[in-house]
Amino acid sequence: MRTNKWLSVVLLSGALLVMLLPAFGLALPLSTQSEQQVTDHGQVVPRQSLFAGMQAKNNVTVTPEHPVRLPDDHAPHPDFQLEWWYLTFLLEDKNGAPFNYQFTLFRLARPEQASNWGEGHIWLGHSSLHTESAHWFSEKLAQQGTGVAGYSDQPFTFFIDNWLWQSTAPDKLFPARLHSTVEGVSVSLELTATKPLVKHGEQGVSFKTADGVYRSYYYSQPFIDTTGTINIDGERVAVNGIGWFDHEWTSQLTDENALGWDWFSLHFDDGRKLMVFTMHVNNRPPHTTGTLISADGRATPLERNEIVLTPLQTERVAGRTLPLAWQIQLPEAGIDITTNPFKTKQFNHSRFPYYEGAIRFSGTHNGKGFMELTGY
Repeated sequence: MRTNKWLSVVLLSGALLVMLLPAFGLALPLSTQSEQQVTDHGQVVPRQSLFAGMQAKNNVTVTPEHPVRLPDDHAPHPDFQLEWWYLTFLLEDKNGAPFNYQFTLFRLARPEQASNWGEGHIWLGHSSLHTESAHWFSEKLAQQGTGVAGYSDQPFTFFIDNWLWQSTAPDKLFPARLHSTVEGVSVSLELTATKPLVKHGEQGVSFKTADGVYRSYYYSQPFIDTTGTINIDGERVAVNGIGWFDHEWTSQLTDENALGWDWFSLHFDDGRKLMVFTMHVNNRPPHTTGTLISADGRATPLERNEIVLTPLQTERVAGRTLPLAWQIQLPEAGIDITTNPFKTKQFNHSRFPYYEGAIRFSGTHNGKGFMELTGY
C-alpha cells in the first residue's frame, strides 16, 4: 500500500514536471544526422557523436587501479559525465510470438543546470517494444532532485516518472521487478539471475581504443530469466524469455571525437553468451573488444586480434544507411556466425537517435540477441 501511494505521487508529480521542464531550462542537445563516412573499403561507419554537444569533463578517469566493485558500483557515479543501466529482453507468448523489449535509464551530468529545481543530473528513460508488425517507443526526461527521477538503495531502486525497476533482495540487483509503459502499452516483468555478474575488460575497465585513451567501466548480467505480462489495448499477454543487463559509466564517450559504436549481445543456443563492441573515434582506427562467457558464467576477455567483425549488408533505415547484417568470427573459439535483424526497422527516434533491436544468428552456432548501432 505504501508503494502504491508513492507511485501515485511520482506519477502525478512526474507528469507535471515533465511538462514544465522546457520552461525551467532543462534541455539536452538534439542530435542531428550528419553525412556518413565511407571508408576506403566501401564500408559505412559512424561519423556523428551520439552525445554531440555534451563535451566530456575529464577530471575523473577510468583506471585499472580502481576496478569495478560490486555491489557498491550498482549505484550512480555522479562524478562521471555519462552512465546507463540497460536491459534488453527476448520474450515470447505461449504461441511463440516474439516480444522484444528494451528498457534503459541514462544519467547525464549537466552541472550548469543545477538549481532549486534539480541537482544538475538529467535522467533519460527509453522504453521500446517490438513485435513482428509493430514498434512502440517512449522517452522520459527529468532532473535528479525533483523526486521524479533517481535512485535509492536498500533495496536498489531506479525510477523515472511511473517507470520503476526495484530489486527484491538486499544488496543485489536481481531478483527484481520492472514496471514500465511504452505508448500506452504496460509492461510488468519479474527478473531472476542465478549466475555471476560479468566484468568486461580488466576487472570492469573496458578499453575502447587501442591506445587506451578512451575507456569506460562496464559490467553485465547476461543470464536473466524473465516472466511477466504485457498489456496491449486491454489484452494481457503472458510472456517469458531471457534478458541481458549492462551497466556502463564514463566521461569520454561524450567527447566530440567519440563518433559511435557497434554493439552486440548474443545468447547462444548452447548456453554461452558473447558481447562484442567496436568503438569508432575520430582519427583512430576502429577498435573491437569483447567477452565470451561460458554457460556456467566464466568470462574470457577477447582482444581485437581475436575477433573479426565484418559488415555484410546495409539497409536504408530512418534516412540513414546502416550495416544490419554482420559476420562475427572468433577463430580460436571455433565461432563463425552471421547475424541478421529480427526486422529492418528497429530505430529509436529519440533525442539521441540510434538503432537498437533484436537479431538472429546462424553458422557454426545458432542463437539470438540484440544489436545497437550509434553515430550513423
